[in-house]
Amino acid sequence: GRTVEMKRKIRINPRTYLAYIPEDIIQEGFVEDVDAYANAKTLTIVHPEASLEEVERSLEIVLADIRLRRGSPPGQGESTEGAVAEAK
Repeated sequence: GRTVEMKRKIRINPRTYLAYIPEDIIQEGFVEDVDAYANAKTLTIVHPEASLEEVERSLEIVLADIRLRRGSPPGQGESTEGAVAEAK
């Protein structure tokens, strides 16, 4: 598949509760009914064909990217380049 940027904007209409999902994400197969995991601070939308192991690894990659964006010291997060290569 194509490379999808890690950090994305999803617009949610506060009146209708409908969300706009960018076209490139839809083209990756996020269509119809998809599972989502949520808590008070985050929402993870899961590809319909993803196994729980793939979801877990994907979340580890997202965490590594967040740590890099925050500028965490070495050893507290892995390089997302290596993590992305391992996930393929």
